[in-house]
Amino acid sequence: MPRQSVTSLVLTNPPSLTIHPAAVYLSVLSLGSKRTMEEALNKIASLLTNGECDAYTLDWAALRYQHTAAIRW
Repeated sequence: MPRQSVTSLVLTNPPSLTIHPAAVYLSVLSLGSKRTMEEALNKIASLLTNGECDAYTLDWAALRYQHTAAIRW
């Protein structure tokens, strides 16, 4: 299976925060949990894109099995 390029995971036109997957998820968490999970999402986004993305600039919908498997290891 061909590897997806890092640039294909970068949002070129991020949606508004009211429909952005990470923002919507974080909005329902308590303040302490929100900070913790936002830090985790930022780390995941950075790992997947060699530091190019954070939680708000990663195209979460473009993730595939190989991406999530790579993070688990």
